[in-house]
Amino acid sequence: MARIGEHAVVLGAGMGGLLAARVLSEFYSRVTVIERDELPVDGQARKGVPQGRHVHGLLPRGKDILETLFPGFEAELLAAGAVGCDALAEIRFQIAGHTLKKHSTGYRALQASRPHLERHVRRRVAAIANVTLRDLCEASALETGDDRARITGVTVTDRRARTRELLAADLVVASMGRGSVVPSWLEKLGYPRPEEEGTAIDIVYRSAFIGLPPESLSGDKSVTIGVRDLPPRALALFAVEDDRHLLTLIGHGGEEPPADPDGFLDYAAELAPPEILTAVERGELLSEVATFRYKANLRRRYDRLTDFPDGLLAVGDSLCSFSPVYGQGMTVSAIQMSILRECLTRRGDRDLARRFYRAVAPEIDNAWLLTVIADGAMPHATAHPAPHIRAAITALEPVLVAAERDTVVASTLFRIMGLTAAPTAVLRPDVLARIALANVRAATGTTLAAITSLLGIRTPHTAMSVDSPTGRKPSHDTDHTNARHHRRPDSCDGGGDRCRFRRAVRGNHVAGQEDHRFRGART
Repeated sequence: MARIGEHAVVLGAGMGGLLAARVLSEFYSRVTVIERDELPVDGQARKGVPQGRHVHGLLPRGKDILETLFPGFEAELLAAGAVGCDALAEIRFQIAGHTLKKHSTGYRALQASRPHLERHVRRRVAAIANVTLRDLCEASALETGDDRARITGVTVTDRRARTRELLAADLVVASMGRGSVVPSWLEKLGYPRPEEEGTAIDIVYRSAFIGLPPESLSGDKSVTIGVRDLPPRALALFAVEDDRHLLTLIGHGGEEPPADPDGFLDYAAELAPPEILTAVERGELLSEVATFRYKANLRRRYDRLTDFPDGLLAVGDSLCSFSPVYGQGMTVSAIQMSILRECLTRRGDRDLARRFYRAVAPEIDNAWLLTVIADGAMPHATAHPAPHIRAAITALEPVLVAAERDTVVASTLFRIMGLTAAPTAVLRPDVLARIALANVRAATGTTLAAITSLLGIRTPHTAMSVDSPTGRKPSHDTDHTNARHHRRPDSCDGGGDRCRFRRAVRGNHVAGQEDHRFRGART
C-alpha cells in the first residue's frame, strides 16, 4: 500500500490508540505512540484505564474488526486463556426483568479481562516494524505552521529521560480519553471547541476476581442481571482467563455497592438467582474489591465543526464516551479505526477530518441511541425530553417480552446490541410479526395464570415460547424493598462450603478507587 506520509503520532496507548497505530502503520513510514502511563509487561490494570478492573464486553462487531486487523487474534487469545462462548446458548442475559431466550446464534463470543485483552493487542502492535511505543511520556502542546491551518507536530515530555522534545508529524491522532485536552488545544489555536452532549447517569462499579467451583454455573459463561426494580442495581459475572470469574456489582442513580467483602457478597445476594448465589458463596475471592465511578455519558460533536485544522484527529473516548454498562467502548473505538482505514485508503489525508467525522457520526448515533433508550427505561430515570426517544423507550418492553420467548427476536436484539445490526432491525416485518405474536401469547398466559391462581388451581410452571406456548417460566424475583432487612441466613458458624467466600475475603480491602467524571480513562 502506498505511503501517504512520513510520520504519524498517536497520543494514548489504550485500545483506541493501539488500533489507530495499527491502521496508520499501513499509510505512514513511521508511527510513534505516546503514553503517559508506564505500560505493564503483564496483564495488570493501570491508572489510565480505571475501568480495566471491571467486567468488559468485546461486542461481536469489535471482535470481528480485531480479527481483521490482527489475523489469528481470536485463536491467540483463546490459547492464552480467554474464554470462548456460544452466544446466546452459554450466556444468561437479563434486561429489565426479561431474560433473552437461550439458543445458539452461531456466533462465538470472546471473554477476557480488559488488561489481558489490551496486553495482547499491545503486543501485536509493538511487533509491527514501523511502530514505536513510548510510555511515561506526555503530550503538552500542538505545533502548527504560521497560518495555524495545519498541525505539524506535538511537544512531548519524557518523564523517564527527563527531556522535552518536539515530534514533527504529518498526522496527530489523539486518543486521550474523555478528559482529552484537545478542545483546549483547539481553543488556544483560535479554533472553536466542539459542542458537548451528555446525560448524567451516576454509576458506581465495584468488582473482584473470584474463583468458582467447576461447572457451578450450569454451563453459563457469563451472567448479566440488569436493573429491574428500585433501588437500581445490576450484576455481571463473566468467566475470564486463568480459570477466574470477574464479578461486577453496579449501582445506579446514587445507589452504591458496598466496598467491604461481606457487604459485597450481601449485595450480590440481593440480585443473583439462587444457583448463581450458591456458586458465588462457595467461591473464593481472588482480589481486592475495586471501585469505578462514572457520572455521565459524553459526546463531542467534532462532526459539526466547520473549522478544524488539518493533520489532527480526536478519536476513541476523546470523541464519545458511553455508559460502561453496555460494553460499547472498545467496539466503537474499533469501528472508528475501521472507518479511518477506509478514509485513508480512498483519498489519503486530503480533507481527512471532515470525511472521518462525517462517516463516524452515524455509527456513533446508533450506539448512542441504544444507550439513551436503555438508560431511559430504568425505573429511576426521568422522562426524556425528546418524544421519539420516549416512544422508543415505551416500545422496548414488548421487544423484551418477545426476546425471552422467540429465538429470532432474541437473535435480532443480540445483533443490535453487538452493533452488527442497526436498531431499526426490529422494524422488519417478520420481526414485528413475531414480537406481536409473542406478546399476545404472553398476555394470554398471564391471564390464565391469574385465573388459575384466583381459583386456587395449582398448575406446573413450564417455559412459554413461540415454539411451545404452554405457560410461562417464572423469573427470579427479589423484594428489593425489604432485601436489606431480610438477607439470607448466615450459616458460617457451621463452617460449611458456602462460607469459603467469606473466609477467603477477610483482610482484603478496597482497591482502585476512581472518581470518573469528565477526566481520566482512555479507550
